Amino acid sequence: MSDKLSYYKSLLNLEYNDVVQSLIKKYGTVSDDYFKETSYDRFLKGEIKSPTKGKFSRTKDGLYCHHIDEDRFLNLGNNKFILENKPNFQYQTKDRLVYCNLIEHLILHAIIAQKTNGEFGIPGLIIFLIPKVQEWYINGIKPTRPWEVNCYNAAFISSGEAKELLNSIKLYFKV
Repeated sequence: MSDKLSYYKSLLNLEYNDVVQSLIKKYGTVSDDYFKETSYDRFLKGEIKSPTKGKFSRTKDGLYCHHIDEDRFLNLGNNKFILENKPNFQYQTKDRLVYCNLIEHLILHAIIAQKTNGEFGIPGLIIFLIPKVQEWYINGIKPTRPWEVNCYNAAFISSGEAKELLNSIKLYFKV
């Protein structure tokens, strides 16, 4: 087993908040709020079609930005879900966000799904994360957009390791 796969599997044995703290220690704190507050408020009032995102992106480093409170709300970065659930802006602030690579993001959502008995975490797993891991690492369909290439490389594991990790997640977290 590679060091990378051992690291990923070790995260599966941690509590959600411990994984979050580990990722903050690894990548540092997020640099900006997910959305600009004034824009977010205007969006919730129906004044604009979409809130303006902050300058938090680290896809040049192969990292995604994960909402820590997705263990309490579904899809905090999605306009449709925001309009339906109207979460307070406090869940969009930089201190409620964490950087992670694709596999770490997958693990965060798997732990959320297990922790909440499937109430949260599942849509991100089923719609985005598992298919992306299968596409990139198991099916060998490499991304072509530069930012996705960065994300692919940052989280890279072999096809066999990806299969093993997904099987572990499906087994332990019943997803």
